[in-house]
Amino acid sequence: MKQDGTSEPLLEEETILETETLISTKASSNTCKLVLSGRGYNHILHRIANYVLTAALFCSITGVWLYEAGKDRQCNVNPESYYYYSPALEATKPGSRVTHFNHTKWSPFSPSGGDPLEYVDSNWTALLRVGMMSLSEEEMRRAGVSLDAARLPPESGGGYMAYLASHHHLHCLYILHQSLHQDYYRTRSVVWNMSAERRLSHWDHCIEALRQYVVCNADTTVVTHNWFERFDVPVASQKNPRRCADWNAHFRWQVGRQVPAPSEPLSKPPNAVELPVLPVQPPSGYLSMFRDDSYYYPEKGQAYGIPI
Repeated sequence: MKQDGTSEPLLEEETILETETLISTKASSNTCKLVLSGRGYNHILHRIANYVLTAALFCSITGVWLYEAGKDRQCNVNPESYYYYSPALEATKPGSRVTHFNHTKWSPFSPSGGDPLEYVDSNWTALLRVGMMSLSEEEMRRAGVSLDAARLPPESGGGYMAYLASHHHLHCLYILHQSLHQDYYRTRSVVWNMSAERRLSHWDHCIEALRQYVVCNADTTVVTHNWFERFDVPVASQKNPRRCADWNAHFRWQVGRQVPAPSEPLSKPPNAVELPVLPVQPPSGYLSMFRDDSYYYPEKGQAYGIPI
């Protein structure tokens, strides 16, 4: 709800109607009249009719079975066929919602629509109010990650400490949002407790993390252009239909899996497996995902990422 009492536009889920038209053909009134005589001929006709009816019944049953099987395959495709395993995958249902975004001008996450920053910031903090979660060994194995990862203390569940990448992406967007409104956040955000060099490094990290997310997901939604009043050039339209995940279910899953925060900061256990600190120069193979991108990366000839 905005400050003036008006409601924020919500995502509208497009309704897809499938209209099935049953076309029945009528028998022609001009049917040939056959003069039948003899039991043998009648017997042949009965056999032909039985064969035809049996074949028609078989084809109908087979057609219905194939149709239903096709629907099941379409609606119940295993998400792990397209996404790496995550315990949140089943709840999130990527691509399950057909929707479109509203114009960004009146977004409740931006003051450009006239909302005060206090209201905008409350929306951001509500979006980021989930905490760490605990993963089991089985979930770690299925996710393909090392069991040498940091664990939570017993008071916080005792499993492996984790959060979802979507939470980190939103955190990065929130940090960049703060950088655009420094007068407001300078006394309200812990980011300004950092040195200027570290703060800039944090922003650069977030920009690169978001770039990697865009490249990894490669949204194929079509963006068309329309003519608008008072504009002499076509303007891009962001309201075209797209397939999205079920964000509400995704968020509820995170809330349900979050664990209590430890009473004290975590301390490194004596048997912890330590990884080396990142070197100044990228390690061998880091710039190796696309080896023929010299047009876009003329200096390196490669893009970021290590294929598995």
